[in-house]
Amino acid sequence: MTIITDPEVAEFVLAFADDEHMVGARHAEWIGTAPFLEEDLAFCSIAQDELGHALGLYALLTDDIDRFALLRDPADYRSCHLAERDAASWDDALVRHWLYDTAEALRWAALESSSIPELAALARRPLREEAFHTTHATMFLERVVNAATRPAIVAAVERLLPDALALFEPVAGEQRALELGVGSRSSGELADEWTASIQAALADLGLIVAWPPDSAAASHSAQAGRTVRSAGFAEFLDSLQSVISRPRRRLVATPGAWIRSPTAGPRGARNEVSTP
Repeated sequence: MTIITDPEVAEFVLAFADDEHMVGARHAEWIGTAPFLEEDLAFCSIAQDELGHALGLYALLTDDIDRFALLRDPADYRSCHLAERDAASWDDALVRHWLYDTAEALRWAALESSSIPELAALARRPLREEAFHTTHATMFLERVVNAATRPAIVAAVERLLPDALALFEPVAGEQRALELGVGSRSSGELADEWTASIQAALADLGLIVAWPPDSAAASHSAQAGRTVRSAGFAEFLDSLQSVISRPRRRLVATPGAWIRSPTAGPRGARNEVSTP
């Protein structure tokens, strides 16, 4: 049974659902290819969590979750570019994980007292899981940052910061969702808290990063209220759709069934990684 029928509120929830779906699918590409066995296991767990979060959010919007999640046209998705983009190097994958999950924890906290009881209840489990995700990301960054790896990590942060800041670009339905109490904090408020947290963590790590206000504004413009997909999204979506589109193949009702094998396609850049 679809819970949310207001189109503006649905747009607000859809943006978060699509973010969780896409970042989970992108994390899953590293299963079996991460530079350490420990990280193979961690990214496998985190990818499953994110896809599970997407599943719960989609269930508030549709009765046909698999087809809704996978078979929309690219223009109908509302994911942010940070979640959509390929992280072709391990540095980018790790930094994206840290930037995204720090934001994600704040977003779930803003739904914990939602006026939609099902959404408030849904937020409880992700909040527990995000405590693990953010701790994992921070601890692993602390582990890999040293004199040799610092330039590569700084470069990855500076590459991804504009898209990370654009994650907080509000969708069309945000104002109504806030007025109805669906969420408790605006994207701008969340962005301010996220920025303070990230900047403090960078200082603790001894990473000197140029903060990119102009590039962030450009990323907002490129997303056009999350209505424009990132480069390569159509091909990525096609790879996800290849599972559900195969004839005479039973669909397994688990988020992991959405993910194509991470070995499908060259990933040569992943041979160059930062090591502790």
